[in-house]
Amino acid sequence: MEIFYSVALLIVAAIIANILYTIFPRIPLTFYQIGCGFLLTLLPLFRNYSLYPEFFMVGIIAPLMFNDGRTIDTGQMTNAFAKIMSMAVYLAILTTIVIGTMTHAVMAAIPLALCLALAAIVTPTDSLALSSITENVSLPKAVSGALGGESLFNDASGIVVLSLALSAYQTGDFSFSQGLLSFIVNFFGGLLVGLIVGSLFVSLQSFLVGKSMDTASVIVPFSLMIPFAIYLISEELGCSGILAVVAGGLIYGINQSRLKLMATNVRLVTNATWGILSNLLNGIVFVLLGVTLPTVIVAIIPLSSTLILELSGLALLIYLTMGVVRFAWAKLNLVKIHGDRPSTFKEAFLIAVGGVHGTITLAMALSLPVTLAGHAFPYRDQLIFVATVVILLSLIIPAIVLPRMLPAKQVPNQDSFNHHRSKMVDYSIARIKELPTTTLADRNYVIDMLTSQKKSKRADKKAVRDLMAQTHDIEIQATTEVLSNDHVPEQFSNELSRRIALHTTPGRGFWKRIKFMMHLWLPRKRRFSNRLPDSLNPAKNPQLVQKRDNFRKQIETAVYERVNAYLDSIETPENTATVTFVRTGYNFRHARFGADDSSDDRQNQLLIQAFQYEYTYVADAFKNQKITRQVSDQLNQSITTDQMVYMADN
Repeated sequence: MEIFYSVALLIVAAIIANILYTIFPRIPLTFYQIGCGFLLTLLPLFRNYSLYPEFFMVGIIAPLMFNDGRTIDTGQMTNAFAKIMSMAVYLAILTTIVIGTMTHAVMAAIPLALCLALAAIVTPTDSLALSSITENVSLPKAVSGALGGESLFNDASGIVVLSLALSAYQTGDFSFSQGLLSFIVNFFGGLLVGLIVGSLFVSLQSFLVGKSMDTASVIVPFSLMIPFAIYLISEELGCSGILAVVAGGLIYGINQSRLKLMATNVRLVTNATWGILSNLLNGIVFVLLGVTLPTVIVAIIPLSSTLILELSGLALLIYLTMGVVRFAWAKLNLVKIHGDRPSTFKEAFLIAVGGVHGTITLAMALSLPVTLAGHAFPYRDQLIFVATVVILLSLIIPAIVLPRMLPAKQVPNQDSFNHHRSKMVDYSIARIKELPTTTLADRNYVIDMLTSQKKSKRADKKAVRDLMAQTHDIEIQATTEVLSNDHVPEQFSNELSRRIALHTTPGRGFWKRIKFMMHLWLPRKRRFSNRLPDSLNPAKNPQLVQKRDNFRKQIETAVYERVNAYLDSIETPENTATVTFVRTGYNFRHARFGADDSSDDRQNQLLIQAFQYEYTYVADAFKNQKITRQVSDQLNQSITTDQMVYMADN
């Protein structure tokens, strides 16, 4: 149960971080996640918390990297292959060597192999962390593409070098040729395994689709299973599991694009599921970062009173050195962002600052062995602490610097969107009301559905009570007119009049009830002085029961039409919430009298027509320059989403 509680709390912390970010979006989401993780350490369950590195890599990193590969633009990646190799392999190896050598020179007590291991840990970059930091700024497309391709593949470079460094430390022996061979096997072997196994899974999924087994309950779990299987198979074969899942994700994404409009419903569900899972797992990673930092600090403090400051200074030096190496790499045009044209100073600086670390760095740090030959692994807590501080620096510095260097993203005006969405719904409702052949029940059903698109304020309780009192008076008037008709049997008239009198709104007055009763009863008293014969007794005459039900429907129809006409006449933008609330109540009551079998089809067709009216409004508003392209796209997307949700539910 302890594992269940810990995972549940990690998820809750990630959700709370998202809520806080929604309320205060100026601070990057990553910092909320780290902060929530830090607060978790106040709970006894998360004091000295440790997570199995194998579970972390398989359960969190593998699906995240698979999703990155699945969503990448393969055409752009093919054209930028040389750029990716330059950043993800050559730059990663150079950075590892420079950082490892420098760290050993500064802290000679730490063996060179472990310094190289630390360098391998802090070298990989994180595209998701970068996206979080740059969410509100406009990063140049060329720089963004270079950083994205780098973060997708340099993880494998770091993991392979880490493995070699740990092996060299444990055995005390290092062979360059053996290390190079191991790197090639891990790197290209991982790619090959991912491509082969990914192709097999894609072929199996295509087979399922071809056999009409493309339901969400089959395809979605199948797609979620793929990264775990690819990772485990690749690791079992001695290759890089991370690169394998990236390659498998690429194959899966290519296959999805080839399906075009086949199995669109399942693809929408699959994409939504992967999006939610990716965001949740990424949030959990940074929550774990917040959990890890206090635990490591507590373990380090007893070793030396100044060790925390020394390690923090080392982390700062490592971060600055990596920035210098990355800047020089870009400025010397060793990565051709614009082909033969050298990178500008600003672009090179963005490449340097954009090397944000996160998920993989933390995973690799936590993957360091706990014990070695039966003893505690030396310098483990120190290495994890340095890696954690480097991650924090790589998040904090870009969050401060980039908004001052780059223009803010042009975000649609939410007030404008809400205003025109409300106008769009009003336009559609007005067109629906103008249709001459639409039944009142169908019309009101569609109006209720359309009104739910608005972000309307809640109806005022007092206003609702006052309006219901008014509509109740209209009910009485409409019922009185129907019951005054000589075609209505007297017993029915008296029975219904008694019921209405008893259910008159409380506080409306005793004499009003008496007046209503006398109005219906006195003109008929002379004709109804004797007891009913059996032929007029509903209990003994089924046909009479049918007549009574028909008269009740007649009364309900009259009341429903009269009340709706009144509500239409008084409705304004200010009282829409109140009128909608009351109208909905009458719709529910009217529905109890039954609907014909074709009502659902009519309502569906009418709502589809209403959506078309909304599209028309958006097109006209954009044509007449009342809304911008961004607001137009937002409105069209909202209509499409609402339509898909409605069709899925119905």
